[in-house]
Amino acid sequence: MTILRAVMQKLSLKKNTAPADQRSPNAADLNSSYAALVQLQGSRQLLEVIPAGATRSYQSMIVAIDAERHLVWLDDLFPNQHILETGDEITVRHHRNGEVLTFTTPVIAWGSSFGASGLAVILPEEAEYKPRRATPRCDLSNHTPISAKIRLLGQEACFGTVKDISYAGLCVMVPGNLLGQLHQGAIMPACEVHLGKELYLHCRARIKSFRLCREPYRATRISIEFIDLAPRRSAQLQQFVDRLTHPEHLALHAA
Repeated sequence: MTILRAVMQKLSLKKNTAPADQRSPNAADLNSSYAALVQLQGSRQLLEVIPAGATRSYQSMIVAIDAERHLVWLDDLFPNQHILETGDEITVRHHRNGEVLTFTTPVIAWGSSFGASGLAVILPEEAEYKPRRATPRCDLSNHTPISAKIRLLGQEACFGTVKDISYAGLCVMVPGNLLGQLHQGAIMPACEVHLGKELYLHCRARIKSFRLCREPYRATRISIEFIDLAPRRSAQLQQFVDRLTHPEHLALHAA
């Protein structure tokens, strides 16, 4: 822990030089602001860690939380990995009784640089358990390919294949590596999808998550949330999803 404290000091954001109203949260607020993370640290729960662009996940545990310096110290990833570098983003997840705690954060330091183990990441602004996806998501892997047209802010429009869709959003595979153009929570000015002759979706969307995939081809998998989908289109989308996720119910009604 002596080494860990030394690392934390070197990674300090120099909070004492900031105006009083701009300083980081006091450590005394840690239990209330990050109760879930404190509990995970205290119970030494294993966390799932997914590096951006990786096709597999790793395990780790929380070693220390420093709310004053906005840092979380994680133990070495298991199994050992050699792909992450300082600045790379990781997604941390933990499932509990139908809820999930998840956040994406950059790696800012390696313990090996200070004679310690593990890695330091930025403390997320929010770390709470939330219900898993409440809306049914329809897997379109075995469906006739559906194309989506999306436009990132400041970029030309690009096309991809819809992998799954729900009432609230969809997941699209866009050929190539777009990681440098994507930011979690960023707004897409346009998302267009044709789901049949009478169902055309056109709205803005918010980027929820993304990762680089190398199989079956090099592409960027982007999960997005619809923002301002027209009520009529939203109702039609629900019918489309229900038709694919619960075909037996529709068959009974038809009979």
